[in-house]
Order: sequence, then C-alpha cells, then structure tokens
Amino acid sequence: MYHQAKTVRNLWGAPSVEYNDEMWETVSLPHDYIIEQTPTSDGNQGLGYLKPENAWYRKKFTLDDEDKDKRICLYFEGIATNSEVWLNGSLIKRSFAGYYGFEADISDFLSFDRENVLAVYVNTTDNHEGWWYEGGGIYRHVWLEKYEQISVDRFGIYIEPKKIDIDNWSADCEVTVRSDLYKDCNITVRTEIIDKDVTVCSAEAETTIPCRDSHVVTANMKVKKPHLWDIDDPYQYTIRTHIFVNGTETDCQEVMFGFRSFECNGDGMILNGKPIFLNGVCAHQDFGLCGKAVPDNIHRYKVGLIKEMGANAYRCSHYPHSEVTMDELDRLGFVVMDEVRRFESTEEGLEQLRMLIKRDRNRPSVFFWSVGNEEPISLTENGRRIFAVMKAEIRKLDKTRPVMCALSERPEETTFLDNCDVIGINYNLNKYDAIHEQNPQKMIFASECCASGTTRGWYFDDCPEKGYINAIDKDPDSWFAGRERTWKFFSSRKWIAGGFQWIAFEHRGECLWPRLCSQSGAIDMFMQKKDAFYQNQ
Repeated sequence: MYHQAKTVRNLWGAPSVEYNDEMWETVSLPHDYIIEQTPTSDGNQGLGYLKPENAWYRKKFTLDDEDKDKRICLYFEGIATNSEVWLNGSLIKRSFAGYYGFEADISDFLSFDRENVLAVYVNTTDNHEGWWYEGGGIYRHVWLEKYEQISVDRFGIYIEPKKIDIDNWSADCEVTVRSDLYKDCNITVRTEIIDKDVTVCSAEAETTIPCRDSHVVTANMKVKKPHLWDIDDPYQYTIRTHIFVNGTETDCQEVMFGFRSFECNGDGMILNGKPIFLNGVCAHQDFGLCGKAVPDNIHRYKVGLIKEMGANAYRCSHYPHSEVTMDELDRLGFVVMDEVRRFESTEEGLEQLRMLIKRDRNRPSVFFWSVGNEEPISLTENGRRIFAVMKAEIRKLDKTRPVMCALSERPEETTFLDNCDVIGINYNLNKYDAIHEQNPQKMIFASECCASGTTRGWYFDDCPEKGYINAIDKDPDSWFAGRERTWKFFSSRKWIAGGFQWIAFEHRGECLWPRLCSQSGAIDMFMQKKDAFYQNQ
C-alpha cells in the first residue's frame, strides 16, 4: 500500500484513479505513521510529545469476473482517528472513531475490467478521543471479504449458554442472515456445536428472507455435562452455522464460545460456583517500539506476560481492544471488563456501542460491559438518562452480563448508581465503605487503582531532569495509593471483589518531558519487567 503523510487537510486528487502516486512511500499494514516522528518538548504531552498529522493511503487491486455477483466489502478493524474511504473516486464511508471496526461495502463501485484504486484519508488533527497516545494511520488489520448474496451478517452469530441443572445446559442461538437479492428467498439454516472435531448437537430451521433485508433465525440446543470455561481451564467450543439456498450452501461461518456460569453480589464474584478475587490490570493498546500498529505476536505476548505476572483479569481501557488481544484473553483465561470509548446516547455513540457488544458477546472472557470512564456528567440528570439508554441498548443484544461505568469524581453521588449492575470505582479508597453501606447487595471492585510511577532499575531519589522515578512501590499522594496499601485495604474488606491496577504496560502519553510515558506500568514500554511485576507475583 502507498502512503503519503501530510500536515495539510487534503491532497488534491488523491482519491482519483488517475492520481500519480509513484513518489509515495510503500508501507505494509498495519501501520502508524505518527510513531516515525522524533518527540520534541513542544509537542502535546498527552499524546507523547508527537504531533498529529493527516495522511493518505492508496492501494490498487483487481478482481475476477467470478466475483461480479458477490457482495464485496472492506472490513477495517481500526483507523486512527477519523477517516474517509474512497474507491475509484467515490466516497464510500466515513468513520469518526479510532477504536472501532467498520465495514465499507464497495460492491457497486468496483470495476472488473480494469484496476481498482482504493484511497483512505486519515485525519488526526481534528479529533482527539483520549488523553493518551493515539497514533495515526491504518493501525489494525484490513480484510477484503467476498460474500454470496445470502450470507451470515457481520457478527451475526450469537449464542447464550444457560445452566439448567448440575448436568444439563441449553444453548440458545441467534443467527442474523442477510439477503442482498432483489426478491424474497427461502433458506435453511443449520447450526452445530462442535467440541474439537466432534459435533455435540445441531439444529436446523427454514425461513424466508425478504428482498434485500435481514432476518434472525433462532435455535435451541441442549448439551449434557459440557466442559466449562474457567480462568484456570479456559476450554472453548465452536459454533458453526451453514446457510443453504435450494440445497446449495451459500455461507459457513464459525465463532468460539464457552460454557460458564457466574453471579455478582454483595459478597463478590462467583465463577462456576467458586468465589474469585480479581487480580486485574488495566491496559492500553500501543507498544513502545511501533506505536499503535502492534503486530499480532506482540499482542499475544503481552497477554502471556500479565498471565505470568499473576493477573487473572483485564480491563480494556478505555476503548475496544484488538480482536487478536480478545482472542488471547479467551484462550488464556481472563475476566475481562470490556469498555466503550464514548459515554453517549447519540446515534453515533450507540452505533459504536452496538458494534462492541456484537463483536464480543460470544467471548467467555468478557464478563462486564463498561459504558464509560471517569465521566463528570455522571453526577447530573443527563448522565442518568444517558446510562439508562446505553444499558437498554445493551440489553437488546446481550442479557447475560452486568452493565457498569468506571466511576471517579464523587462516585457516591453518581445519579445512576442504582442502575449499575455492579459498581466499579477508580481510586477513592476513602469512599468504598460508604458506597458499600448504601449498596450492600451489589458487587464492588476497583475499576482502576495503584497508579504508582516507577523507573526500571532506578533506586535513587526521583530525578525530574532525566525523567526517572524511584523503582520502589510508593503512595504518590492521598489519591494514588500504591500497590501494597491498596491490596491491604482490599484484603481487610471481604466484600471488595478485587481490582484492576493502573497499568499493566507503560504506554505513550500522559507524561512530563523528558519522559514519553507515565511510567505507572508493571512492565515498561519495551516489555521489560519492572519491580512491580515481581511484587505482583
């Protein structure tokens, strides 16, 4: 793919087929062009002293005639931050969020007798979604996907395992089937639950999909004595869905899932009948050497590192994390707090929320939906209404997981505390007792704690001119309590279900020159273990 970074808002002609891009740089995706800069002290400290720039990407490709009757889409897992997708000079899609995947249907704009030109414009200067390093570019995977006219919709498979009794479980399944035909169509949907290579059970249903519409097909299956998913034994099954039209298979898709039961109450969290204490960590998604464009093997390595450190829980702070990270959290056995970027009931905000729920609702590792982080509006009537709308939207798509918000500013005065299924508190150790007294029936845990900055290998007084902080755990102030004091506080109150430390890995941004990161991580920006790593073990 060709790439041209520019500080200007636009580059005249870049989306067009005829534009000459021979002098542009050739890059591989995923890609972050902001990380190529040299940090300077006059840059934005929240963004890691790197300056936002805009850029264009272009790619040329051809398709065969056999693809003419298919629905062809581009699926972008993430572009930082705002973006436009153009094909053959036509604007196909705009995205206003840097942390969500989106689909661009290019079927009607393709050429089959000549080369196609894809152009993507990335705008990082007009919108900052966070106070951390956000990068710039097509930093997650892009997929060119080809579908028959009758197919499973994106994230269209949803399975809800339920425990009936000690031996028997039900598995209610919904399959959203999409039709791009210009007539009604009779279809057959067959769904199978597979344990390794063995089909455990299956169900089949027939229905009619209206012209260019979608339809939800349901199935109920029973499984006897399934192998349960647990943090110490993260066992998964496969659900496979086949679509048939007149006996011919038009689509087959698979997703992984797990059987597990859990409950959250005033005594804490119970998983598969056993109490569990959350030894959790928060995390951002960048990596010191390559910015936001993190290779898949590094995502997996990071999850393995925190497992080695003793963590059993992971907070996706403060946005949806990469799909490969989520796969690894399922595989290694974590309790995940999945979080949206925007606490909004706007059309755009709800669309982003729906995308997250649909993408991750089959994952056995996901236990909590967090609809916001440290939102000042949580103290107002507007905040109460926004939370209610977001929770109702989640319940349309998933009824099994608690809905919450990470509370920080005067959490005891939150206007929707009564509507939170569980209560997550950022810092505020002096508020826990009062909140528990007001809500004795609800699970309470630290959605964020222990932001204690340290420099690996530095055992002297702090040295601001070098950006060094003593490596030993400490209480930076009355708000940011260190790991030892925080965990002693939790241990003295059996009703606290644990917490998520800030933070697993040093991340770029939120820093003071000459530091390029906050240094609160238990693992530094280059994946080296700090004293906090061994303290946590």
